[in-house]
Amino acid sequence: MDRALPSRPRRVAWRVLLPALALVSAAALAWWRPSQVQTIHTPQLAIVRAGEFRDELALRARVEPMRSVQLDAPEAGRVEAVLAHDGDTVSIGTPLYRLHSPEQEQLLMQRGAEVAQQMANVSVQRSAQAASLAQNRRELAQLQAAQQQAETDHQRQLQLATAGFVSPAALEQAERQQRLATQLLEQARHDQRVEADTQQQSLDEMARAVKGLQRGLDLLERSRDRLLQRAPIAGQLSGFQLQVGASVKPGDRLGRIDDPTGGLQLAADVDEFYLPRLRAGQMATSANGELALAQTLPQVQGGKVRVLLRWPDTAQPPAGLRPGQAVDLRLQLDKPSQALLLAEGPGVQTTLYVREGRELHRRQVQLGRRAAGQVEILAGLQAGDEVLISQPPSEAERFALP
Repeated sequence: MDRALPSRPRRVAWRVLLPALALVSAAALAWWRPSQVQTIHTPQLAIVRAGEFRDELALRARVEPMRSVQLDAPEAGRVEAVLAHDGDTVSIGTPLYRLHSPEQEQLLMQRGAEVAQQMANVSVQRSAQAASLAQNRRELAQLQAAQQQAETDHQRQLQLATAGFVSPAALEQAERQQRLATQLLEQARHDQRVEADTQQQSLDEMARAVKGLQRGLDLLERSRDRLLQRAPIAGQLSGFQLQVGASVKPGDRLGRIDDPTGGLQLAADVDEFYLPRLRAGQMATSANGELALAQTLPQVQGGKVRVLLRWPDTAQPPAGLRPGQAVDLRLQLDKPSQALLLAEGPGVQTTLYVREGRELHRRQVQLGRRAAGQVEILAGLQAGDEVLISQPPSEAERFALP
């Protein structure tokens, strides 16, 4: 009789199960392990403080004369002689430099030759007109004599015909001769008048052309005189660095003349961000006294706007100031006020990182005005908070301190 045999135990594939269990354990450990926090090794921290917010701009201004004249090259050419030097005190009409322009000399010679040629043509035309008028007068005299002779013959033939000594045919021939001579005389007078008018019109046009060429020649002569540049006003020559042999073209800035009697002012470049807040009359302080904002030039160049500051009428600029000198000053945009202050930095934005123990936690804040390296805190922080003002490495929620 058949009977059941005992079953054989199955062999477990430990070589396969052990690596799988290791992977599962590693994943579980990684899931339970807390996430790593990035560490900022060189943080730049600043403390929020309560204090007086001075709405000021630190500026670097330049001393400029209030009245000066720029020296621009009026003509193109090569510098032939430099007759004054930078820093010289000049008077009105003092020669500064002299240019040489071969192109202008050539043009002047060409225009002079054109004027001479046109004047020669006018002379030839006038000579031809005089000869033509003389010839016309001779012809007119001959025709007048012929007309008078024909009229005399007609009267004689009329008398003889009345007396019956000549035939009617001879009288008719004398009348025809007399009419022909009169017609020829009148026609010659008409033709001579037309010819004289035409010649005179041609001469007038040539004379106008000569005058135009002469005016152009005079302009060239005056432009040649401008090759010798003279000082337009009295003052001190500044920025004049011409060298003999240098080439200049019209409009080149060669320097300026500063009028020492016109006074001094300060010129500074301000970021265009502050343009809506600039007003005439705002005060500025410097080591050389107090000044007032006199004018804001509206043109924006390179993200900057130019402002002019002047001393009050009752105050005089310090005697030691010279045009071109640099002056540090602070321009007051508004009155001082109490506020929470934080030092300016690249990381001071609407999202800041505030220190909590050994970590920096992300926080949204509301910022106000910025001036003189300080930022006004409107909300989100309180006095005593320590804040990261350097640039954070990322936008994580928190960072660790070293």
